[in-house]
Amino acid sequence: MTAGLTAREREAVSRIGGLVIVNAMVFQEVLSNFEKRVETLQAIADSRNPIQEFANHWDFIVADINYYPIFHIGTRVLRTLTSDPDVVRAVLELSNTAQHIVAKRAALRHDLMGRVYHRLLADAKYLATYYTRIPSATLLLKLAMPASACGGCWDDMDAIRNVRVADLACGTGTLLMAAADAVMDNYISACAASSRPVDLGTLHKVMAEEILHGYDVLPSALHLTASTIAMRAPEVLLHNMKLFSLLLGGKDKRLGSIEFIDGGCTEAQVGLFEQTEAIEQMGGKGKTEKPITTLPDLDLCVMNPPFTRSAGENLLFGSAPAAERAEMQRRLRKIVSRDSVFANITAGLGSVFVAVADRYVKPGGRMALVLPKTLLSGVAWDTTRQLIRRNYHLEYIIISSDPLRWNFSESTDLSEVMLVARKNELPNGTSGGNGVTVSVNLWRNPETAFEALAIARSLNQGSPPDLATGQGALRVGVGEDKMGEAVSMPWTDLRDRYAWLLPCAFAQSDLVRVAMSLIAGRVWLPGRSQTWPVQLCRLDSLGELGPDRRDIHDGFELSKSVTSYPAFWGHDSHAVTTMSQSPNTHLSPLPGAKKGRNLRKAEVLWPRAGQVLLGERIWLYTQRLLAVYVDCPVLSNVWWPFALHSTAQSDFKAKALTLWLNSTLGTLLVLADRQETRGAWVDFKKPALSQMAVLDLNSLSPSQLSDLAAAYDRLCKETLSPFPGIAFDPVRQEIDSAITSVLGLPDLGVLRGMLSREPIICLEQL
Repeated sequence: MTAGLTAREREAVSRIGGLVIVNAMVFQEVLSNFEKRVETLQAIADSRNPIQEFANHWDFIVADINYYPIFHIGTRVLRTLTSDPDVVRAVLELSNTAQHIVAKRAALRHDLMGRVYHRLLADAKYLATYYTRIPSATLLLKLAMPASACGGCWDDMDAIRNVRVADLACGTGTLLMAAADAVMDNYISACAASSRPVDLGTLHKVMAEEILHGYDVLPSALHLTASTIAMRAPEVLLHNMKLFSLLLGGKDKRLGSIEFIDGGCTEAQVGLFEQTEAIEQMGGKGKTEKPITTLPDLDLCVMNPPFTRSAGENLLFGSAPAAERAEMQRRLRKIVSRDSVFANITAGLGSVFVAVADRYVKPGGRMALVLPKTLLSGVAWDTTRQLIRRNYHLEYIIISSDPLRWNFSESTDLSEVMLVARKNELPNGTSGGNGVTVSVNLWRNPETAFEALAIARSLNQGSPPDLATGQGALRVGVGEDKMGEAVSMPWTDLRDRYAWLLPCAFAQSDLVRVAMSLIAGRVWLPGRSQTWPVQLCRLDSLGELGPDRRDIHDGFELSKSVTSYPAFWGHDSHAVTTMSQSPNTHLSPLPGAKKGRNLRKAEVLWPRAGQVLLGERIWLYTQRLLAVYVDCPVLSNVWWPFALHSTAQSDFKAKALTLWLNSTLGTLLVLADRQETRGAWVDFKKPALSQMAVLDLNSLSPSQLSDLAAAYDRLCKETLSPFPGIAFDPVRQEIDSAITSVLGLPDLGVLRGMLSREPIICLEQL
């Protein structure tokens, strides 16, 4: 069973196998309270050969009662065990554990086994198995399935039967369970309003057998999903749950749910079962000749899809053997290369899953997604943004500004975003709704489902003000406890922007308004009715950004001696403390290409060196500068070289630009274009920086340029505080004073104070 596996992989298999057994035992004990043919755990544990008796009894349950996905896998695991006394004792310990779990009824809530599973699963980074937290799932599904969804006929069981909800990477079923809760809430509320009787037993059976569709490549995860669904009402006998285990890899290099991109059918998993026992779905007890599964048209597709991408050790299909993985990646590239597929492999598998889901969401249906926050501004994610622009009304953007938890998934510290998007249903490409996108910025990420429900209630009953024309923000929270803010903006305004980070760029809604006003060429301060004009332009209208780090590494290597190619290497927060810098190393052209790479010519790369350097990757909590000015042109590995187009007053302009980028207004605009990977860890990509709004140096008079350059000369050797100290940093105050004096702007102290309180900067909750 574990031949050829590493010691770590064998340990993971053992742990997951143990969890499968104890989970089946828990369900057996619960089921024994409702079905007299099912033995209690203690009755079997007292037998002479408990391992054999458990296996036989579970075979009986599968054959005569059902619950195939729960007990068949458990039986297969048990039958791999020996009768060694230590193994028998271990199984009896699992039985005792299961009895303790059942005795503590609160432990049967649907997240328990999933949470255990997440902690036990090895090599999560290769599978990207980041499972959604219960409160996050609750909030997302309450917004994605409002009372008006699916025609709003929630008191009509016949109408409910036609609803279809799917998760193409369901894992242990957290999102499907949240969807079931949302359906049940809508049903009970509608029945109460119409005075119709409530039949929760029938509703549970309809949801399990007709509404909820789950797909995954891990049978052990689907085993937990099945038991979680069944545990909602164990007294209701279920047949043919729509849970499908899909092939990943193998001789045909299958790609799991991605296979659905070519049509609504694909082969089911046969790796855990014998070919002759392959079933159409994991909820039935019969056999079919061909293990084929289907994906219907959907009212809702909810997903926290795999995040893996080809970067560093985080490999696409990293769990597959190297040779098989390469073939799978080639198949995936071929699929995504089609004109009709709006996905980008560089962004990762999540982008591909969204493209697959789009093909099955009905007009008027919704997608509810948990994705990396880089979706909002990442270059590679723009293809997915294009898909949403074309086909959807983006209803909600939900992000966490809680430094204790930037994410909505277990076992990751990546920044994440949750989206709810409604598919266009009118011929002109509109949704027929009010066209508003609500941006929810959570100051505290909910820790319980109760908190999540309170936030959803605030959003459903409130009216988030417009960012451009309104004031304040909709307060979301629990009672008197504020947990975040919500604002809105027209979807047409947000849709046409290259990036979608702006409405949630800062936790404080007024700081978002300041940034939005500034991009429009006006300086606005909270509480002030007056605004002040400032002339801005795109960065690429002033000059050109230099080559990225990959090109530099393909053309040069570090030199221990002085060469004709000076460079500025690294971004040590203790060393880079002033705006003025000098080269700290030199480069030598590579004599030949590195293995697997193309050689970049030095004569092509070097002319793109620059004296102004913009940070490419920054840890906002410790670092101090977004830009520096070097006394000669350089290339860099973690800074973007920038060279001005014009030679006229180029030295003055370079110094003025460096001063602006380190001012409060410049910092606001730079951070509004960030690509956030993990809270205060932010990246800045060339396409976004090229379009970034900066002070229009060409609109300044010679005397204004001279004054800004003089201010730079006066302050360039002064040490700046790290960003959390921006409010009381005398050097930043001097930088701002120079900017406001030359441009005729008011004091910016209030903005420095607001920036210093931003969680991505100070790593403290608001």
